[in-house]
Amino acid sequence: MGKDALVDGRDSSVVQSLLRGLDLLRRLSAADHPLSLRELAETTGLKEPTLYKLLQTLVAAGFAEKTDRPVLYSLGPEVFDLSDRYLRRSVLSRAEAVVRAVFEHLYEHRATVVLAQAPAGEVEVVMRMSPERPDILQRPRAQVMQPYTSACSLAFQAFWTESERQAYRRRHPFWEEGAHLWETPEKLDEYLQSVRDTGFATPQLGGANAYLVAVPVYDPNQQFIAVLGASMREQQIAEDVWQQHITHVVQAAAELQAAHDRGDQVC
Repeated sequence: MGKDALVDGRDSSVVQSLLRGLDLLRRLSAADHPLSLRELAETTGLKEPTLYKLLQTLVAAGFAEKTDRPVLYSLGPEVFDLSDRYLRRSVLSRAEAVVRAVFEHLYEHRATVVLAQAPAGEVEVVMRMSPERPDILQRPRAQVMQPYTSACSLAFQAFWTESERQAYRRRHPFWEEGAHLWETPEKLDEYLQSVRDTGFATPQLGGANAYLVAVPVYDPNQQFIAVLGASMREQQIAEDVWQQHITHVVQAAAELQAAHDRGDQVC
């Protein structure tokens, strides 16, 4: 059913007031300036008392905003929050195919590939493929990553806002959990700046035979939403080969956004 049919409400099973509210949101979004009650009445054909009740409901729910002098209406923050959530889910719905592709690319090195998010300020693995279970894409629950040794956690700290980063460090005090690795907060911050400069994290914390890389993932609005990471433990990987693997993971992270922009169905 198209938009016009929806707004006409010819299906007796639909809720007329909800359809009218949705139509108001469309009209507010299409306008290049806030609209008055009279303007909305002229474009919708609805009586002003009916419009007023609908708009007051939208304002109370955060889907519309109202100014008092003069009384004008525009879209509210909840509309933009829904849009952001949709874009993020759309990107992450494509992540399964990308995680599998990176795992297959690095299979000869027995790599573990993860997608990490921080839904409540804790860096958690949401997708994982490992050489122990090569045919299964795992979806762990509440698998929290180490704050100062994990490449993914370090990438989050690098690309978070300052307030998000400080909140994380309050939960994971540096002097208790990170000092034995980084010595001082200044040295850690210097490394995080280098991560921002290069666009990815490759910490050398697991010894000479540990190869780690973590790359930020963005939604189409350039909002930082996840990290794609890979870890390998090999006796030695040639430097040029390692750089090629880093490039592959960087390109895979970028593909998540690019696929959405093109409308590809990659999973």
